[in-house]
Amino acid sequence: MNLPETSQRVLEIIERQLHAQNSKGLAEYGQTIDDAQGYDWTLEALSECVDAMQYMARYTLELEEENKRLKKLLSEKN
Repeated sequence: MNLPETSQRVLEIIERQLHAQNSKGLAEYGQTIDDAQGYDWTLEALSECVDAMQYMARYTLELEEENKRLKKLLSEKN
């Protein structure tokens, strides 16, 4: 399927990350998700979502600071 450029790039990022996470999980736990048992998958997913929210909030703060810095730089040039 031919996807638009941005969609293709997003898909490639997700694919790379999926492979990386699977490799990390295998190295860390010595098993694949197929072999894993005894997990509350809903709770695991919820925990990952909470982590993701924290990471995104942190990144938002970094972007806001960078935006302020760039605006200040721009105003100093004018």
